[in-house]
Amino acid sequence: MNPNTFLKTFWRMELKPQVFVAMTFAPAYQARYDNVIAPAIKSVLLNDSPLAPCRVDVSQSGDSILTDISDGIAHSQLVLADISTVGEDSVTGVPYRNGNVMYEVGLALACRQPSEVLLVRDDHDRFLFDVSTVPHVTIDFTDAAAACRQLAEELVKRLREQRLVNDGRVRMTMASLSGEVVSLLRKMDHAPNKVWGQKVKGLANWYSQATSRLLDKQLIRVAGQFEEDEIAFAFTPLGHVVQQLVKKGLRTFECDKKPEEDAPETDDREDAQPGDQAEQQ
Repeated sequence: MNPNTFLKTFWRMELKPQVFVAMTFAPAYQARYDNVIAPAIKSVLLNDSPLAPCRVDVSQSGDSILTDISDGIAHSQLVLADISTVGEDSVTGVPYRNGNVMYEVGLALACRQPSEVLLVRDDHDRFLFDVSTVPHVTIDFTDAAAACRQLAEELVKRLREQRLVNDGRVRMTMASLSGEVVSLLRKMDHAPNKVWGQKVKGLANWYSQATSRLLDKQLIRVAGQFEEDEIAFAFTPLGHVVQQLVKKGLRTFECDKKPEEDAPETDDREDAQPGDQAEQQ
């Protein structure tokens, strides 16, 4: 399947506990994967469980491999690409990197944050300008133990930065919630893996409007429908985090009220003057 079609149709927010690996499948690089890349990935824990390396089988071809590549890049925790120099141009003598790997790097940068992509190489050749701003590190793969430790540390850094980005997204979402959305989230008590629905009357009622806003913010998703043709919804990972924060309670403020003795006297026969508006601390 064409990557553009896949990402428009099957992209979802849930990420698998794995790292997608893009690298050349030449036999000379197999030891690099077996002794450094795969062990480094497995040594990193996510929610107390080790991550798994995900490398598309070189034996696949056509739509099958494109679909697996798109799925792995879109739904892995991180994308790790070995963009080491693999040869020199026979005419110019200029070093070049694996074209298939660079294609996968392009896909990753199109649908993931730069902090979720890590480039590694074992050379000091001229770096590509188009990806020079993407996090990258030079690794000496001849020392497998040291290389494994170095790569694991870099993966942990990427995960920490990913959490910071996610935390920022949560804060931005919390700051943009409307009163209707907050009220609806407070009424919800659904587990992340549960679906729910509610019969609505009319297209413009309060529940329908708040639900539409939750969908727009990607806090909930359509999971299917019930037998009565009622739409079934479920929380996205972002939505569950936001809902839990709302349930715990938003930050509260006290109104700055003036003492009664300081209030100006008014004549009962005249209209009372409006008081100062409450200020938020």
